Amino acid sequence: MISITRIFRLGIRFAVWVTPHVKEWHRKRNLNVSEAERHLGTRNWSEAEKHLSAALTERRYSSKKRVGFLLHLEKAQRMQGKLNQAEQTARAAIELAVASGGHALHAKAMEGLVDVQISQEKYSDAEQTIREIATLEAGQSQPDRARLATCARKLGTALLKSGRKEEAFEAFQQAATLAEQAFGANHVETAQSLSQLGMLSRQHGNHAEAQRCLRRALAIHQETSGPESNAATEALYNLAASLEQSGDLAGAVSEYERVLSLKARQVGGNREEATDVQVHLAALYLKGGRIAPARELLMQAIGTLERRGGPQLARALETFADVEERMGHTEEAKQWRERAAEIGAAPVS
Repeated sequence: MISITRIFRLGIRFAVWVTPHVKEWHRKRNLNVSEAERHLGTRNWSEAEKHLSAALTERRYSSKKRVGFLLHLEKAQRMQGKLNQAEQTARAAIELAVASGGHALHAKAMEGLVDVQISQEKYSDAEQTIREIATLEAGQSQPDRARLATCARKLGTALLKSGRKEEAFEAFQQAATLAEQAFGANHVETAQSLSQLGMLSRQHGNHAEAQRCLRRALAIHQETSGPESNAATEALYNLAASLEQSGDLAGAVSEYERVLSLKARQVGGNREEATDVQVHLAALYLKGGRIAPARELLMQAIGTLERRGGPQLARALETFADVEERMGHTEEAKQWRERAAEIGAAPVS
């Protein structure tokens, strides 16, 4: 008869032997899901799409998980510009969510469709879908304020892109209020709505409100996403522009310099945005009598802008002409102005 000790030792040996085999079986069984998650995390959208599509052919997943896979697939397709496919995927997610009978799943799937519709520039369709989500939430005993906040922000985006700025402003105000209630005052969702409110306030000339919103948004983005994040840099740029437009030139110079420093450190940053900052900052340097740094910035900006032309190049050349004139180079200034006038008069392609 085998002793208890012997049985115990055999059990341990069996467990040691079987554990890696179970782990390998589990890995293979969930390979497509784990690979999809990995590629989504690294923004490798094409590979994520491939593994999500494969996972959806496997029949062992619940409706809830399958809706999740479909929404991840929609995002992967949308980020690759496959908007028609993304719309079909989002609608498939909605259909499956409705069949499963889950309210939260249904509303989440509809949010995916909103993202696609905004990318497709179908702003009226996006507005309609958002209002359908709001109606769904209104029918619940405890509406999801987080979802309502996100949808209000997306509604603001749709309205803004369709030229309805007043309505967009109201939507972003509602989004900021709901976001504070649902996520807290220092959440990135709150910051996104505050950034939009600041930008719109700046465009309306309400610079006190613009700067209040943008400073709050900037502080939140710096804390949550990092001081060098694109969101923080965008808020800082709009703050600098508001300071410039409101006459605080010293403040504008300081913030534009910070933006330019951040742009220089960002990997894969938008070069066009950096040249825009250079031209603005050069004009402010010129107003403050700082001729040499203004000239240096403009030379850098013009070198980039010459490849695409357009109004921004004309503005840079006009400012460079002012620099040359301040340096006493009258003939050179005249030539730069003539060139700026030619570019400004040329039709935009």
